[in-house]
Amino acid sequence: MTAHELTGWAPVRIYWQLGVPMVDWCFLGDERFTDPFFEQTIERCLRRPFRMLFRRQTSIDALTELAAIRPGVPPAGFIFHTSRCGSTLVGQMLAALPEHIVISEAGPIDSVLRSHLRDARIGDEERVAWLRGLLNAYGQRRSGAEQRLYVKFDSWSVFELPLIHRAFPDVPWIFLYRDPTEVLVSHASERGSQMLPGVLQPELFGLDWSSVSALSLDDYAARVLAQICAAAVQHQELGHGRLVHYEELPATVWSDVGAFFGVNCTAVEANRMEEVARFHAKRPYQEFEPDGTAKQGAVTQELRTLAQQWTDPWYERLEALRAATHSGSGRA
Repeated sequence: MTAHELTGWAPVRIYWQLGVPMVDWCFLGDERFTDPFFEQTIERCLRRPFRMLFRRQTSIDALTELAAIRPGVPPAGFIFHTSRCGSTLVGQMLAALPEHIVISEAGPIDSVLRSHLRDARIGDEERVAWLRGLLNAYGQRRSGAEQRLYVKFDSWSVFELPLIHRAFPDVPWIFLYRDPTEVLVSHASERGSQMLPGVLQPELFGLDWSSVSALSLDDYAARVLAQICAAAVQHQELGHGRLVHYEELPATVWSDVGAFFGVNCTAVEANRMEEVARFHAKRPYQEFEPDGTAKQGAVTQELRTLAQQWTDPWYERLEALRAATHSGSGRA
């Protein structure tokens, strides 16, 4: 299959065949990415027999070929986050506008960013080229109304922010976070994959297999969260970034964040986003209920001690940087 034959198709999986990265494609037609997560939209599309039976596979080079012959909507903003801090809400609010394409935690993007951990021969140049090709494929116009592409990365992708910035040096990005004890309480109740030892390579978080085995789940989660926050602090020097606290949501999306991403929302567009914010981001059928007080009440002494040891120093740095930015030019 050639790049010319990929109209209406989107990459849904990166896999390896005889040591070579390949791309699995799904026909989307004019479907928009409106679900809270990328995988949910793909699963919905694959329920249709035609799309399940007629899958297409190409070499990863097809991404670059597609970009050369059919440029898509360029990225307008990137979203990084600690997890459990409102990032899904931000994505859903942006997706409320038909001119926006929002890709939320797409598996193929994560596969490209971590491909060098699978094969040490893969260099930064290849990862940059593949990432550009993937985002171009996701930025293809389907309805004709699309004008901006936004990408919400997995929480651990903040470690690759320098490489992402190298691929897209002019794209503004935000880092969303909240009180780390509330994040830890959320993961203690229902752990994300990054908080389960062994799911992701421990070297991502500055750990090794021998040390991980001796940690409790909460201890591991606190160290992972601390490393994510530390990366956000350290990468502020890249520029084009803005720190956003959970407590600023949702109004900041149609005001400050929108302006930061180059969007001046009309009253109608702001109302659309505000309507989305009335509902739970991951369960859109359910009205949202603030949970900060409940999470604080569920913090155990062990979690509080772990937060004080690992996450609080970085959280305080984030808060200081955010305060300095808000009193300054508006961009870090």
